[in-house]
This record gives sequence, structure tokens and C-alpha cells, in this order.
Amino acid sequence: MRSPLHSILILGCVAPLLIACEDSEPPAPIEPAPTATSAPTTNSLLDSLEITQTIDTSASTTEPDDPTSAVFLGLETTKPITWLWQPPKRSMRKANYLVPGTNGSEPAELTVTHFPEAPGNTPEANIRRWTSQFRSVDGGPAKAKVETFTVGTMPVTLVEIEGEYMGMGGAWHQADQRMLVSMVQAPVGSVFLKLLGPEGTVDANRQAYMDFVKGLRPTQ
Repeated sequence: MRSPLHSILILGCVAPLLIACEDSEPPAPIEPAPTATSAPTTNSLLDSLEITQTIDTSASTTEPDDPTSAVFLGLETTKPITWLWQPPKRSMRKANYLVPGTNGSEPAELTVTHFPEAPGNTPEANIRRWTSQFRSVDGGPAKAKVETFTVGTMPVTLVEIEGEYMGMGGAWHQADQRMLVSMVQAPVGSVFLKLLGPEGTVDANRQAYMDFVKGLRPTQ
């Protein structure tokens, strides 16, 4: 007959083995040995490379060495040297630039954001949301101008809204504001380039903004 001490010793030896099994990952399945007919084709090799390549979606937290270059979300383009890089002010922003005004006017801000793809992340839903943040000079709802084009192989939807900007919750108002937003269907997913600020500042930088958008190209 086993003593209680003998049973305790057995349990003490078995328990660590059970815990080790729970913490360890299951073994990888054994792959069959390749045959002469199972050699990967060129296309499958390219597909594998594309799958394993990942795009860095972290924010641009370091000022680039070239003040005329902008790199974010697997894309790059050029910008005016007067557009000043800033650390992103919010977590969803991937790049942030201060766009100075002319003749003493207030500056505008250019932000780059990227959101996970979701049912509500559609051009129509975004346009409704942005339009609701504005109202016209007569106090009525603002209207959005929408244009579509392609940059390389990336579809782009350009939205322009002007009027009194009320922000996300309408808690504060700013008159004579203009917003240019480009929704880019990039390899990383939907990328939003938003220029927002006084009408005069945005108008003075309109061509530079369009060059910024139309100059986008993949970094890889």
C-alpha cells in the first residue's frame, strides 16, 4: 500500500509536465516530401513573396531627411518645402503637415489617416460624415463636390467641402473653411489625405495638394 507521501511526490512530478503541455504550442504538421512535379512555379513564388511582404502602418514619428519628401503607409510622394512636418497629433494619424498661409493668413493642416476596412468605411458614408461637419453660409447643409481619377493603379475619390466648419461634434465653429479630402485605394487599404483650413490658405495650396496626391507611388 502506497503512503500519502508517495502519492504527493508522484503528483508533484506530473503537474509540471501538464502545465508545460498547456503553455507549449502544438507541433507543426508534418509536410509531405516534395516531388518532382510539386516544384513551385514562378507565379507561385511571386505570390508567396507578395503574401509575406508587409507594409509598415506605423505613424511617421521622425522628420524625414529630405524636406521635400513624404513617406507613409507604403507610399511616397513629394511636397513643397514650406509644408512643415509635425509629429502626428492623434493616434489614427500616420503623417501630419502644417501648411502655412499667405500674406499673414492662418495656416491649414494636412493629415494622413488609415483605418481598418469596415462596412462603414465607404466613400458614401465618409462623404456624408464630412459634409455633416460643415454648414453653408446661409446656415443650411453644406454640399460636397466629388471627383474621381486614378493615380497609377490606385483609384482616388476627391471630395471638396466649404463653409462653416463645426468639427466632429459641432461644439465650435469656424467660418470660411475649406476641406479637400482624397480617398486613395492603396495597397495597404484606404488612405485619406485631408487638407483643412481657411479658404484662402487651401486655395493657395490647391495645386501643390493635387501634385502631392497625383505624385503618390508605392515605395516597394
